[in-house]
Amino acid sequence: MTVGIGVLCDDGQTVVLASDMRVTYGKHKDALQHERAGKQYGVPPFNFAISIAGSPSSTHAIVSQLSDNLKHLLRAWQAQRIERPRARLAFENIRNAIESARKRELRRLQACAFETDLGTSVNDWLTGKLPSGLPFTEYAMQQGRRVLQNVKEEMKGKVGLIVAGFLREEPIFFRAIGAEPIEEAAVPEVHVIGGEGAVEARRVLSEREQGVGMGLARTLVHVHEAMKAARKDRGVGDPNGYYVIRPHTVPRPNGMLRCHPEHPTIVGWAKKYALSTTSSLDSRFANDLALAALYVNQARRYDWLGDRKLMLEL
Repeated sequence: MTVGIGVLCDDGQTVVLASDMRVTYGKHKDALQHERAGKQYGVPPFNFAISIAGSPSSTHAIVSQLSDNLKHLLRAWQAQRIERPRARLAFENIRNAIESARKRELRRLQACAFETDLGTSVNDWLTGKLPSGLPFTEYAMQQGRRVLQNVKEEMKGKVGLIVAGFLREEPIFFRAIGAEPIEEAAVPEVHVIGGEGAVEARRVLSEREQGVGMGLARTLVHVHEAMKAARKDRGVGDPNGYYVIRPHTVPRPNGMLRCHPEHPTIVGWAKKYALSTTSSLDSRFANDLALAALYVNQARRYDWLGDRKLMLEL
């Protein structure tokens, strides 16, 4: 299974988001694998990104629906600003968009399970109709509830999302597992999703005592180490380029940035500090070198959910 990591650092002014790229088709150890799958998504002009783990079909469906929800949210906000020029999107608007996307996929999976297991639709079951025409009984009610609950439990292993970045200067830092309540904050400020590899990644970040007060240089080294440790799980592949996201209100470089996972500076630091503390990396010089390793993320034209001019307002 894949791994995704989200870290809030630099006193809350930077988010680092990392994912691997391997997708395995089937559970057997010799199952077919794809090594260059997309598991990170930017949603411009918003200044946050999404990392996924789990079933590609379910997670991609949720990301697609979430993107559509965000597009409608932008349109509604722009229409509202005609009468209220100072109207702003809020933290809750993003959370609600995520919840709506997850619920839509949950209902789809439950509808499929109803048709397969009980031979009826959820709507018919809710209105007390049975395909046989027999009276609705307590047994039919219990079986329907069983199917709904089983699908909800199975979704925990199928869907993991991290949505992280900024809405203006306010951090967006969500983790969503299955249909469980969204985690809006973490102490320390670290979110990890995935299977066995995620356990290894979290162990490394915990041992390094990764927290919001650490600078970018130190954090990139810790994330790099965590992604390497996660590869003990054979379902975890090479990392994609790390997203480094900074609010537009801080000095440049800001906005949606990238760092190559094998950048010589990061790799060199990881080797140097493999058996020692990384505390000396919390220096201005080291953080300036880390910033110099970043490059601007180039979004493709069809990835944009709204007008580019809105970027600095979001």
